[in-house]
Amino acid sequence: MTALLICSFAAPLLAATPVYKTDGPHARWWAIAAAAIALACSISSAASGMETYSAIPMLLFSSVALITFASAPPRDVQSPPLAGMLLIFGGTMAAYAAPSLTLYFAAWTITVAPFFSNCFQTLNPTPLWSRPRIALALGALLLGTAAILETTGTDGRWIFVLLMFAALVKKGAFPFHAWVSSAFESGPPQAPALLFNGHLGAFLIIRFAIPRYSEVAREALPWMAAIALFTAIYASFTAFAETKPRRILALLTVSQASFILAGIQNRNEAGITGALLHWIVVALASTGLVAAYRAIEVRYATVENPHGFLGLGARVPRLAVLFGMCGLALVGIPGTLGFLAEDLLFHGALQSNPWLGLALPVATACNAITILRLLSTLFLGRAPSAVSPVPDAFPRERWPLTAAVAALVVFGLLPSAPIALRAPAAAALAKILE
Repeated sequence: MTALLICSFAAPLLAATPVYKTDGPHARWWAIAAAAIALACSISSAASGMETYSAIPMLLFSSVALITFASAPPRDVQSPPLAGMLLIFGGTMAAYAAPSLTLYFAAWTITVAPFFSNCFQTLNPTPLWSRPRIALALGALLLGTAAILETTGTDGRWIFVLLMFAALVKKGAFPFHAWVSSAFESGPPQAPALLFNGHLGAFLIIRFAIPRYSEVAREALPWMAAIALFTAIYASFTAFAETKPRRILALLTVSQASFILAGIQNRNEAGITGALLHWIVVALASTGLVAAYRAIEVRYATVENPHGFLGLGARVPRLAVLFGMCGLALVGIPGTLGFLAEDLLFHGALQSNPWLGLALPVATACNAITILRLLSTLFLGRAPSAVSPVPDAFPRERWPLTAAVAALVVFGLLPSAPIALRAPAAAALAKILE
């Protein structure tokens, strides 16, 4: 199993070098091959009895990376940005497999390193003290300090506080949410989406913070949940004032992902299972949203800052349907995995955290309104006659996004399968926190 774990993150990290030196379609194939190898190793590791906390995140993130690399437009799979995304992919997989906090910190650092090299902003380099860089550096500093203090035998309270704030920074919790919007706004949006959908902040809490400092966790988790709930509400209301789709997608993702951290605090198996299932929903649905939006953006520059209804549904109906299905799954429409996850979260909250039961429907309703507003802006209305027709979804876009939508729908209609995947980890966490 050790060889499979090493291969799962070594493949994308090693592929970053030839990708950096390669231009054209060959770079995409290097990335797809690395993601396919990582996915195969993740499946084999899970089948071999891999640790319950790591198996599903590795399998899920490999799938997310494969969808990202396959569906990205040609301009986003040139050597510098694609090499950076492979480093994010490999670093995240290494973090999932890390047995110690020190190695986890090293893998965490690999994931943020590409954002300090301007590989995602080759035309407009990012200023040194940009919001994303400040936030990512702060998160790494907090985690690194915690890793050092752990080796010195420092009081676990201080270590847990450092880990908690590192997780909140990484997940874009208030007041650190602005870095996610800024990162989405410049360069290919797939890069920050890939970094965010690793959910290394949530993984840090469930893999290291709670098992090692359970007594402190019982006291501190309500505070973390309160910050996460406020972030969910705040981001959902802030999205109402945004007009740029990239910033809207960033705020939607931050708002919905906040329920992962909030749900862990439920301390019962149903609520934690809902949070872990919501992790899958946010990863697949937001990846599909970003990929579909980017496919439309490279065809029509007007979507970057739309004024009125663009009416693109008549021109790209398949992309419109895929975008809409991912958006509705993200906010928990019945018949999708999102509905199952939010139902479990809500029922778990009724037992232990009534504030989550109140914030969840409010934030989700606001996010649903935002999704419908964005759908209307991009796809409804009369298409301008001056806009020349362009191809609808290419096969490289259609099939990966269809697979993501199908997974969200199938798991929603057959709930026993996803619950069985996440129940062991939820039961272990609930036992620690009881």
